[in-house]
Order: sequence, then C-alpha cells, then structure tokens
Amino acid sequence: MTEVTHEEAIKALKLVLDIDAWTENHLILETPLHIDSDRNVSRLEIADLKTATSDLNQSNRENAAQLKWSNSCEYLIVRNGALGPSGIMPRDIENIDSTDETGLKYSVGNPSLAFTLNLLLRAEDPPPSSTRVPFYIQNSRRRLRDRRIIGYFDSLPVDADPSLGYIMGELMPLMTLRIESKRPRSDFKDAAEAFLFQLAFNYDVSYRVAADIDHLFGVGRVRRRGRAGDAAMDAPRMTYNSDLVHHYQLAVSAESPMLQYLSYYHIAEHFFEKVFNDDFVEQVRRKIADPAFSLKRSKDIQGVIRLVTTTQRRVRDEGGVDEQRALALVLENFVETGRLLDDLRAHDAELIEYYKANSPSFSENVPVDLEVDRDAEVKAALAKRIYQTRNSLVHAKDGARPKYFPFVDDAELSKEIPLLRFCAEQIIIAHGKVI
Repeated sequence: MTEVTHEEAIKALKLVLDIDAWTENHLILETPLHIDSDRNVSRLEIADLKTATSDLNQSNRENAAQLKWSNSCEYLIVRNGALGPSGIMPRDIENIDSTDETGLKYSVGNPSLAFTLNLLLRAEDPPPSSTRVPFYIQNSRRRLRDRRIIGYFDSLPVDADPSLGYIMGELMPLMTLRIESKRPRSDFKDAAEAFLFQLAFNYDVSYRVAADIDHLFGVGRVRRRGRAGDAAMDAPRMTYNSDLVHHYQLAVSAESPMLQYLSYYHIAEHFFEKVFNDDFVEQVRRKIADPAFSLKRSKDIQGVIRLVTTTQRRVRDEGGVDEQRALALVLENFVETGRLLDDLRAHDAELIEYYKANSPSFSENVPVDLEVDRDAEVKAALAKRIYQTRNSLVHAKDGARPKYFPFVDDAELSKEIPLLRFCAEQIIIAHGKVI
C-alpha cells in the first residue's frame, strides 16, 4: 500500500477531532477537550502522530483489522455474546508476559494511535452496502459533542498532560490485542487465538480476533432504512404465526451470522412436513386419477404401492422428510422470485451476480442464477444452496466435505443471509391472516 503522508494522517484525525490548525510541534483544537474539572486541553503535541504514521507505513496493513510488524502485531478483538459470570473485561488484563521460552508479551486495551489512524483512513473508502459513517467515528464524535470526556480519562495521572495517542485511544470504542516478540515470528494469529482461548478458559468471557472491519460499517446485516424512510410505518393489516415471528425476531436481533441463518431457516422448516405430505398425497391422487390408470390392472395398483413404499422408505432412512425436497416445495409454494429479486436489488444488487458466480467455500458447488426465466429450476437451485449451507452450519464431522468454521467464515456466511431472510419474510407473509 502507498505510504501515508503527514497531511493525510491529520485529515484522518479531523474525522473525530476538531482540529483548527497545526504547527510543526502541535495540533491546535478548535474546541478544547475537557479532561477534568480543572483542565482543558486546546493543543496536542504532534510527535505522537509522526511516530504513529511512521509505524503505520512500516507495517503490513493489507487487512484493516490487524497491523503486523516482524516482531509485533495488533489485532482488533470482538466480543462474542455477553460477559461471563466474572464480569471481567479484557482491558482489565494488561501486559501479561509469557513465562516460557517464547518470550511473548500480550496486552489488551485501547487501540494504538497507528491502529486508530489506519481505521480512520479506511473510513474514507467504505465497503459496498455499508452505512454512511462507521459506528466508531459516530461514537467518538458523540463523546466529544456531548462533552462527556470526564470519566473516559480516569486512568490519566493527575499531573500528566494527555498525549494524542492516549486521547484517541480513550475515544475509540474498540479494543485490540497487542503481541510483542523478542524475535521475528509468522504465527502471531495462532498466538492471539491461543491467548483468547486462555481468556475464555479462565474467565468465562469470549472474544475473537476480527476477520475484517466490515461489521464496523454495518455490513452483513439487512437493513430496512429505505423502506421505512419514505413515510411513517402503517399499522398492520394482517396477523402472523407467533412461532414464525419469534424465529424472525431472534434472527434480526442476533449478532452471530450462524444464529441469524439458522433462525431464518427454521421459518421455512416449520412447513416441511406439511408441504412434503401434501405433495405426496397429490402424487398418489394424480397417479390414480390418470386416465391410463385402471383398478382392474394389478400392474397399475403395484405402481401406486411402489410410490408409497419408496417414499416411506426414504423418509424412514433419512429420519424424516426429504428436507431439500421439502425446502424446494416451500419455496415453490410461498416465495415469488420477482419479489425476491426486488428485495435483493434494494439491499445490494451486486449479490445477485455473486450468487450466480460463487458458492460458499463451506458448501458444495451450489451457484444459483435468480434471473433465469425458469422458476422451477431457480427454486431447485435455491433450495440446494440454502440446504447445503444449513448442513455446513449444523454438521461438523471431520472428513472430505467442506465445513463451516465459526468466526473464520462469518463474513462469507453474512452474504448468504439476505437471500434466506427475504425468502423467510415472504413465507411469514404468505401465512398471514387479514385482520
């Protein structure tokens, strides 16, 4: 990547700080920072910024969620779920030195100024389908605007002047894990995951190394801003199945892409047995109603018996209905491809081409062209993609089949969620009752 200049670094800081001007040695703030009841800061030494910019230019920064040097690294860490019983936060565990021959030093806390600069620079080039301003900038600005700085700087010694790095670290609503080594290493990611496992093992609090920063921009979640923004929401004109609504609400509120996906899948799964049995009855009815069928021919009667016994054997062998077939029937009965395409275009039109050209790495080859003018073919391919993705989430047996890895594959799984969510919404609406 190209080197970051001093001017670019200052421009990035302006996304958060009210910088009025700068000299060779200081950044001059338009609005002073309230550090405590007796102290306001109107200028900050620029030396920190020069050092951070130099560190950033010397780092490997291909992934915005991490910075790497030969002897050290810094990873963005993300909490999984709520705090454990101990209520401990990772920033309570600082400067943990390893006691073996590896000579590794771990520390958890506020992001370094170099890491913060990298995030601010990335905010100027957001990913597709992102929110306009990432939340870490929104939160930092809000703290400054509301003058709620007192309290964020409690750890600052009474007689010390805050540095630029200290202030930006306190303002950023993020945490990082830093690892330092006495020698060059290429396995910092393994060391980071080992540390976070130890943290979960000992304190019942779970964090992971962030795979990227898309979640900081609101990417990966389906949002209805456009639909609700045109006018006030109407009162409902239908009632809906309570079980389906609860699954939908769980999916919308879930932070885990895996839980989101499975909750939306459960909405379709609710009708599997019904549509499968209805289809089976219809097959038998059509066979009997066929003008070529005769009750007087044993061969025709045996054909019906074979259909029944074959279907029953398949159900028995699979421990239930043929789920992929049942899913295809649910989609066929309750999902309109045109409406699905409209929803996807409103959310992120690029996903339509993505589904056509790509399959999840943790599934078999399951592309689906939603724009093909053959509805049955589209529904069959869509059912196969959704069903295989679901199987990858719930089955983790070691073997040749591709598998989903929690957290590692979350960004890829997030691209599958809009496809299933919009199908689930149509299924719920199709079973609504007019008030």
